[in-house]
Amino acid sequence: MSAIERFLRQRNWNILSELIFHSEDLIAAFDMNYRLLLANPAYCQAYYCDPNTENHWQDIMRLNYEQKRGPVVETDDIEAWLIEALARRAVLKYRSFEAELHGGKWIWITETVSPEGVTLFYATDISTVRTSSRKLRLERDAARRASWTDPLTGVPNRRYIMDRLEEWHEKQSCQAEFGEHVLAVVDLDKFKRINDLYGHDVGDEVLCSFSQNVVKHIRPFDLFGRIGGEEFLFFMPNCSPDIARHRLSMFQSMALNPKQGSKDLSIVYTFSGGVVSICKDEDIHYSIREADKLLYRAKAEGRVRILC
Repeated sequence: MSAIERFLRQRNWNILSELIFHSEDLIAAFDMNYRLLLANPAYCQAYYCDPNTENHWQDIMRLNYEQKRGPVVETDDIEAWLIEALARRAVLKYRSFEAELHGGKWIWITETVSPEGVTLFYATDISTVRTSSRKLRLERDAARRASWTDPLTGVPNRRYIMDRLEEWHEKQSCQAEFGEHVLAVVDLDKFKRINDLYGHDVGDEVLCSFSQNVVKHIRPFDLFGRIGGEEFLFFMPNCSPDIARHRLSMFQSMALNPKQGSKDLSIVYTFSGGVVSICKDEDIHYSIREADKLLYRAKAEGRVRILC
């Protein structure tokens, strides 16, 4: 048994709380809906938030962006940036990156996501470390993010999705218990008709609206992205097909709400989809092909439906 395991088994929670409270490193935790659960004074000072009030990560970042304080966010559209940032978090149980704070301080951030979707945020000051190569690293990271992101909707593109799914499947297949996991492919119904009637600008708005609604309501460890045209992919780990279909039905309800396009037209759109369980002994491409078959069947049977 390690020292930390012995420490936790002895229930030294007060000592641990004191260490977190007095640490100069930034420590915070968010629930699966990105609501702040706890934050030490160092985090609150750097990110300008009150731990005694209800805060969501999106609201903290949005307010800091508007006030030009806290973390530096280089964008002309904070809402699009938030959607892209949330979408990139999916599937990854752990990630690390550097960020700049207004005032010149640089921090190294790690985020760890529990199976229940709780995110532990930890950051330490690296202002004096490797400053000479920082510009090159930032340019490299920006280019990498661009290569993974669909430029229209801001959600992950096919390349990012396939990389993450193949990586996940390889690791999960090595586990003693593979578990129950679901993949779904959905396609917006009669999308060409929307483009023909209202123009491609409105069609683009529909794609963006759909993507934004999904990203705001999926779990932190779900993966969602655009794989081509009006076709999207959902990956839902630790989920049954019935629950996945229920979740997709929720998104269907959102899509059926009128969408105000740029031409002041109410756009109602729907989608069809296929849901499959991911197999341990079949590669991820097999699961996508099976989901595609169900999607085509849903289209043939009248659209506006999800088949398992």
